[in-house]
Amino acid sequence: MRHAGCYVIRLLPFLTMRGGESGLNSSFQVFTRRVRSDLKFQYRAIRMAVDWVIAIYFVIPLLIVAGYHYYAWYMTPPAWLGGISIHTVATLFYIFTWLGTLRYFVEEGDQLFLRQNEGWFRHLMHLGYRYSVVLQGVTSLLATLLFLPLLVPVYTFSIAQVVCFWLLTYVVKLNIGLIRQLLALRFQRFLLWLLRIVIFAAGVFVFQWLVVEIRDQLLYSWLVILVLIGTFLLLTRVRLREKGTFFADVARERDARMRIVSLMLIRVMERKRKPTRRYPLLFSRSQRLLKGKGAGTGIAELLVKSYFRNGLQWRQSIQFVVVISGALFILPGAIKILVWIVAAVLLVFWRKSFCKDELTAPFLSLFPIKDPMKHQAIQTAIPILVLPAMMIISLVTGISLHTWWGPVVMMGATVPLTYGTSSVFTSWY
Repeated sequence: MRHAGCYVIRLLPFLTMRGGESGLNSSFQVFTRRVRSDLKFQYRAIRMAVDWVIAIYFVIPLLIVAGYHYYAWYMTPPAWLGGISIHTVATLFYIFTWLGTLRYFVEEGDQLFLRQNEGWFRHLMHLGYRYSVVLQGVTSLLATLLFLPLLVPVYTFSIAQVVCFWLLTYVVKLNIGLIRQLLALRFQRFLLWLLRIVIFAAGVFVFQWLVVEIRDQLLYSWLVILVLIGTFLLLTRVRLREKGTFFADVARERDARMRIVSLMLIRVMERKRKPTRRYPLLFSRSQRLLKGKGAGTGIAELLVKSYFRNGLQWRQSIQFVVVISGALFILPGAIKILVWIVAAVLLVFWRKSFCKDELTAPFLSLFPIKDPMKHQAIQTAIPILVLPAMMIISLVTGISLHTWWGPVVMMGATVPLTYGTSSVFTSWY
């Protein structure tokens, strides 16, 4: 009730306007007030983490040093910058295109008053959308300027090529933002998550090809940008005509408004738990998985089943495999093997952390389980948890070597690497 009362007080000057006054002008005032409110909120959120002491002694000196190196690298780039391939930069910019969202500055209380005036509400949404489009262009420009020491001195981009690179990033970011919104309005849960992964994985290679074409065939890149602009206009028409999107837009606006605060409170915010299945999708009959008897074997089976029944762990593992696989096709041959080994080590530490968290479950404290038994269970379970992801990464590593023996050798080395790294990094509890 308090929030509803505050909302009515904020809108009272606009609700009491006479009929002769311009409705569009009034909706513009609502929009500007919400933009100012959002900017002040983000500023206060930053002030929570960066006070004047941190700004004077850390942030400002860091900006000065970074500015000096930026100018020095632009004038005379160091030799190691030449080792960064254009595919790596394209991958980073493609990840950048997935960040952020297109906002409409609608609030939950709008259903009380503003939605009754269709002209006001539609104009407010259009203003918020245009503001987001302009803001995405500014952020894309800043990201392009940040990489100028690579684009101009190292990759020898001309001014026209730099502008083309910025516009390509900009229009791809707009198209991806609209596609993600439309997918979220039409699909849910697993299917939505799967479609996002497919689009992300396919888009990496397409975007890399487009960036390379900027350097080789600039005319083709301009034609692609024109096509993407047309696609953006079409998607904009479809998105703004969508019906029944009010509550989804409100939730997206709330998430966008809280983006900085959520990063600072990620460790303390309590998330709403989703309802669990009555019967698990995997191992629904709780059949035995491991041979042997004793508490260590039983706890190891508990850890294995807990992991494979955990949807969050599955999603994060698939995302990890997709990112590593994309990097393997970009990096040079000698680095691929190093990344392959590092991936195994990271997976072992990841699974070990998961297992140790599971062993702190309240119901396990009811049993007299000693640390040596828990240690034995972790050593038994972790190779089983690491092996599925490592098999896919090993297969991709072998394929990326572009040899007939690559997949065979890498797949054959998967089991020794998995059990070797698991044995080394689980030797202590």
